[in-house]
Amino acid sequence: MKRRQLLKGSFLGVAGAAVSSFVSGRADALASVAREFPVDADASRELSRVDWKPVFLDDHQNQTLIVLSDLIIPETESPGAKQALANRFIDLLLAAETPEVQRSFLNSLAFLDGLSIKRQGSGFVHLSKNDQVAMLNLIAYPHTLGTWGEKAPEFEGHSHFENLKAWIVRAYYSSEIGMRELGWDGSPIHGDLQGCTHSPSEHQ
Repeated sequence: MKRRQLLKGSFLGVAGAAVSSFVSGRADALASVAREFPVDADASRELSRVDWKPVFLDDHQNQTLIVLSDLIIPETESPGAKQALANRFIDLLLAAETPEVQRSFLNSLAFLDGLSIKRQGSGFVHLSKNDQVAMLNLIAYPHTLGTWGEKAPEFEGHSHFENLKAWIVRAYYSSEIGMRELGWDGSPIHGDLQGCTHSPSEHQ
């Protein structure tokens, strides 16, 4: 729970700036998502379809993301990132992103897989849970892999972990499950539309 509280705090701290930056810089890209999911469609219903398939990630990348998200925000007394379908929301957002951002995400995911193969002989998704946790412990904190007396560059795994974690945390707390954990009660954000309450003379 302490880790979840830290993730929640980090999300609240950057949410406003991140949302503003995303919306202002992605108008054209989001239009392509709108063509995929019309305005009158219920996006959450689309993402929860039993026949859902990723539109950007391949199957292995998607399965790796599911496992990773479940380790970063596991189910406790509250549903975790897997139950919140964070992977599906991330896939949808990536489909509308710039090639640079897409490459950044895929590079981070590939780094995790490559390190798993190098150290454990198998992709991340195929490791035991204990080995998966050990792998995340290796990359979750900044450090170097230098030996005694050597000056080695900072281990790049940490930046890849931070990149993936940021995507997962944002996706989770943008879902209905995550918003309810933040205190949302399910009511429309702006309440019911009341209409104009001024008399005609007040508009003259």
